[in-house]
Amino acid sequence: MIFPLKTSRWSRFLSSSKGPFEAELTDDLVAVRMGWVGHVDIPIASIASIRMRKWPWWAGVGARITKGMVVFAPSPGVGVVIETTGRLTAHMPAPWETSRVLVVAEDPAALAEAVAARRAAADAAPPPEAAGD
Repeated sequence: MIFPLKTSRWSRFLSSSKGPFEAELTDDLVAVRMGWVGHVDIPIASIASIRMRKWPWWAGVGARITKGMVVFAPSPGVGVVIETTGRLTAHMPAPWETSRVLVVAEDPAALAEAVAARRAAADAAPPPEAAGD
């Protein structure tokens, strides 16, 4: 499933960034991409919590590093904060370690619901059987 990131007139200067502005949800991870500006892969198994948070206009747009969190916000608006159980590396474009990622998507509620559902499904899945049994 692909969730486009929210763009507006505020994100015009990012238009030279080649590549998608999206969050892709697969069985194993949430892959957030903002062209060359930044990207992060969040393993579904490492997600501890999901919540909504507003990203204000005065905080800027783009791939941002804040206290304790990285942000993918091509536009101000409501985003989804994904908190992980451990640290992961976001590329902004230089590597940065974090355990919280804010993603400002066009439909943040749909993104949050889909990630929560995928996380719940991963929790409910039986553990893989040991090889040789």
